[in-house]
Amino acid sequence: MRHPTMEPAALARLRAGRLARLQAAMRARGVEACLLFNEPNIRYATGASAMPIWSNTTFVRCALVPAEGRPILFEHPNSMHLFRGIEAEVRPMHAWEFYDDTAAHATIFAREMVAALRERGVIGSRLAVDRLGTPGFLALQRLGMAIDDSAPVTTEARAIKTPEEVALFDLNGGILMEMLGNFEQAIAPGIRERDLLAGLAGTLLRNGGEHLATSTVCSGPNTNPWRAETTARVLERGDLVYVDTDAVGVEGYFFCVSRTFLCGGVRPTPAQREVYRTAHDWLMALRDLIRPGLTCRELADRAPRLPEKYMPQRYEVMIHGIGLEEESPSVAYPGDPQPNGERVLQEGMVLVAELYCGEVGGRDGVKLGDQMIVRSDGAQVLVPFPYCEGLMGRGPGSSLTPP
Repeated sequence: MRHPTMEPAALARLRAGRLARLQAAMRARGVEACLLFNEPNIRYATGASAMPIWSNTTFVRCALVPAEGRPILFEHPNSMHLFRGIEAEVRPMHAWEFYDDTAAHATIFAREMVAALRERGVIGSRLAVDRLGTPGFLALQRLGMAIDDSAPVTTEARAIKTPEEVALFDLNGGILMEMLGNFEQAIAPGIRERDLLAGLAGTLLRNGGEHLATSTVCSGPNTNPWRAETTARVLERGDLVYVDTDAVGVEGYFFCVSRTFLCGGVRPTPAQREVYRTAHDWLMALRDLIRPGLTCRELADRAPRLPEKYMPQRYEVMIHGIGLEEESPSVAYPGDPQPNGERVLQEGMVLVAELYCGEVGGRDGVKLGDQMIVRSDGAQVLVPFPYCEGLMGRGPGSSLTPP
């Protein structure tokens, strides 16, 4: 597989379908206009992405989206030529960062935004925004604009995937299968965690993906506790090795798939086998519960219970939405506050079920996670990469086909 892409007609349908969902959500909530700086939101509304990691740490590009009509992409002037073919109108962004007279440049930015709103027929003084630096916020406020939160609109729009988005998840799923296959083959005593991470990124980039959002390749004692990052540690025979892919693939679609492997073709220790089997069986049981019509609270109430010894270091949630980034809704563990308790799971949502198992003070931890689309009859796994046969207690070796 090399550099898969969407056909131009399908790409046009992708962008039109997402914009239609966003504008419908705006109209349903009485929002006249959104000003979007968050890179995935810009991409969702316009199809345009440029320097995404840098753009998400600065305020150099944004999209102004009216509830009716064409969006305006305010783009870094040197990147405007990249987006001549999109449906949005493209104009140069007047940024305020990196200037000594920040307030003066922010005022120019704010005046341009207000003028563009009037051009699009927006006469109100309320603007829904996802994120905005202080100079821009103050400048808009001085011009009489009241700022609302755009999250209720963007969350609603992005929750259900369009057919073209589903096709991209299928396309990217093949890349993730190759990434994990190459990763597993590379595991051997003497290789560094960093080398494994580099191989993971290389497979993604060679296949047309964009970047890794995190660096989570951990081995041996680096697997416990959770939230460690990749180091120069050299793998040893008998180590557990886990990866959380956090891969941004073709057209920006995010994959959060986790697997844990055993290094060196040896038998696992009883403790390694126990923690892995616990994590595997918990994940399978949770996956089987996912279906449309359940609320997040109902799903939490029915979820399998993680053994108490693993609860202190549990992953933050059991399930979260995913699309162009990690998204809503989330399902927390039973007994934890439910962030989206009354949200109903719907067909067409894409979710990640994941967990971390590791005892406080233990040497080994296990990270497993699957990405699924909600279908009418349950959850369809998008990256059906097998689990580790050796850690399931079925002899040394690599992988086990999921039951």
